[in-house]
Amino acid sequence: MSVEELMAIVREESLDAPVLYGVGDVHMNAVLLTRTDALWQAWVSDERGGVMGRTLQTFDTESAALEYVLVKLREVTPLRRTLAAWRS
Repeated sequence: MSVEELMAIVREESLDAPVLYGVGDVHMNAVLLTRTDALWQAWVSDERGGVMGRTLQTFDTESAALEYVLVKLREVTPLRRTLAAWRS
């Protein structure tokens, strides 16, 4: 999977935008992707912008990391929307 493919799915499914390589809004339940040397790391952020629970995963390829980002976006987007509805 490429970044372009991921973003097309995000738009098509109306998912929350991920924070890719430091670009985007970090908030509770944001899904983040970074690269360090030859490794990619992806995780879901907690209320302080840190790593939520055991969501941090390390990958050897960008494609695998992006697949994980998509899985997490599909999990957290409905949760975040439900919480937002309760608060309003």
